[in-house]
Amino acid sequence: MDNILKFSFFVKNYQILTSKQLQESDWLLSLPEFFSILQSRPETLPKLDFLPPMKRRRLSRQSRLFFEAAWSLVTEQPNIPVVYASLNGEINRSFELWRSLILEGDVSPTSFSLSVHNALIGQWSELRKVTAEMTAISAQKDCLETALLEAFLLLQDGQDQVLVAVCESFLDKKFAVAAPRLTLDYALCLVVEKGEGFELSLFDTPEDAGIDNALSWMRNMQVGSKRWKTPASNGGHWQWVKA
Repeated sequence: MDNILKFSFFVKNYQILTSKQLQESDWLLSLPEFFSILQSRPETLPKLDFLPPMKRRRLSRQSRLFFEAAWSLVTEQPNIPVVYASLNGEINRSFELWRSLILEGDVSPTSFSLSVHNALIGQWSELRKVTAEMTAISAQKDCLETALLEAFLLLQDGQDQVLVAVCESFLDKKFAVAAPRLTLDYALCLVVEKGEGFELSLFDTPEDAGIDNALSWMRNMQVGSKRWKTPASNGGHWQWVKA
């Protein structure tokens, strides 16, 4: 088993918002129990009272969750770099655009502009008045770990803090295509700094997928884990060590 890379960082604060009403105790359940309760939990989306109504209207489900999760984390200093990561991005908006193009022969220019992968952080930059560096990535299984690596490099470049956001909106059931689906959307946001709170190492040996990596991180935080593994997009795995 070869260690490909290793880096450390400190999480100053974090917050997760989901489209289903979850309690802290839900994260302590076994994985089959956790996914089972999601089926019966009602959906909810944040109201975003801190934004003007005209601005809120343009935000997708994913964007709403992100804004609610991130807004209070950076109240003292909102103008910090952002690393946004998502496998699916605005997948439901994209499928709606395809359907509109096929059935009507046209698409909404506004909806198209909001479907691109960096649209969410573009809206964040506008509404939060952020002029710092923005990065949007997609890394398949390990969006969280890849985003944290990007944030680590920004910290080595002289940044004091970086906002890391991993957001997923899974494909709606009305689109009958073969695609992996979870039964909730989420936005996990972390403010990271230089430090030794977490050590993250990439190895070349495989690891079973289990649960979505970002949700796995949240679950391990709630149960108080000190070490765990998550799958990597290169076929290997990530080893997490919490100080």
